Amino acid sequence: MKTIYKVFLNIIILTSIFLANSNIYAQNNFDKWFKNNGLRIDYYHTGTSKTEQILFKELKFEKHWGGRKKNLIDKFEYGSYLVKVYDAKTKTLIYSYGFCSLFEEWQFTEEAKTLNRGFPESLIIPFPKNNIKVELLSRQFEDNSFKKIFEMEINPNDLTINYEQKLEAEIKEIHVKSKPENALDLVFVGDGYTKNEINDFYKNVKQISDYLFDTEPFNSNKEKINIWAVAAISLESGTDIPQDKIWKSTALNTNFYTFGSERYLTTSDYHSLRDYASLAPCDQICILVNTDIYGGGGIYNFWNITSAKNPYKNEVFVHELGHSLAALGDEYYEDEVSYEEIYNKNTEPYQANLTTLVDFDSKWKNMLDDDTPIPTPVNSLNFKTIGVYEGAGYQAKGIYRPYINCKMKSLGTEFCPVCQRAINEIINFYAE
Repeated sequence: MKTIYKVFLNIIILTSIFLANSNIYAQNNFDKWFKNNGLRIDYYHTGTSKTEQILFKELKFEKHWGGRKKNLIDKFEYGSYLVKVYDAKTKTLIYSYGFCSLFEEWQFTEEAKTLNRGFPESLIIPFPKNNIKVELLSRQFEDNSFKKIFEMEINPNDLTINYEQKLEAEIKEIHVKSKPENALDLVFVGDGYTKNEINDFYKNVKQISDYLFDTEPFNSNKEKINIWAVAAISLESGTDIPQDKIWKSTALNTNFYTFGSERYLTTSDYHSLRDYASLAPCDQICILVNTDIYGGGGIYNFWNITSAKNPYKNEVFVHELGHSLAALGDEYYEDEVSYEEIYNKNTEPYQANLTTLVDFDSKWKNMLDDDTPIPTPVNSLNFKTIGVYEGAGYQAKGIYRPYINCKMKSLGTEFCPVCQRAINEIINFYAE
């Protein structure tokens, strides 16, 4: 029996080593699996508060692949959705990433309880050399597990892949220090800028970029970040303000009053946005809207959107970049929001700066001093102390944040050490 046990144990060990080495091989072997272009899977995400369905639209070729060529497998698995790409022949996982979407936020609105609605979305992957299988998984509210909601096999020689490049726009390098595959590429796209206002757009991008690089940890990572500006030209200046019956014909169809929230500035026209963003090497989409009205929004690996001419534009942009780049959660809890509770307090949220204490070991516990009480009292003695402070994620009870004040809680402050660590990890993941 001992001999059989040893043989069985050796098989398990060898299998584990093989799988680990296979994962490392897939992780950093871009040229084996992919070309230096992008493949876009356009679809509509539809459903209600309790249901969701994927309605496939088309496959589109993208000229640039500015994304990761190392670290092809996402180690974070942040976000409400997870994309997995497998080589069809060997079943090897060759690429993955997580993201969030506007559809998911809509699911928490009152409207979603009775209305079936759809939002355009896209999956963005490197263009494969061989046949692949793509899976889209959705995080389940009840237990944080992922459930497959869509899969598709793709032949890279499929005649239905759309190669049409129907858009032209001027591309300007604002801050380009590294090759796209070795950098975090932020692509700014303007909305509500007419042909005569494009110089204003470039000026606004430069202003926000300068502020970004004065902010830690972006300042310390300046050489790892590229910034591109795509001059999308709109027929009219400004953006939609439904409450005031103002409707503008713009390139990206942005609007205020998303889900009834006055300051929530978004666009649901994701496919048009991707058409513009694909003109440059792109890891993150940043939208600047030609308005002086306060507003913005940020959705992880989806987009960051900011009013370009509001006095608080710089602060808002960097706060929203915390969402869109690093999946950081909002740390405020006394505010009007247009959706109901979005966190299950019986599970640990994926956001690096939020905890329900269900699995605090996976969060910033290793950054606490040994004598820090959990929860940590909010007082002047702890103002610069990493702790566990109750009140975050729009809820006063049951969700905790790491710092008394942080840029994810209030404008005019710095990112706390926990948020800075999370941002650093993401930047290095792109720029290694």
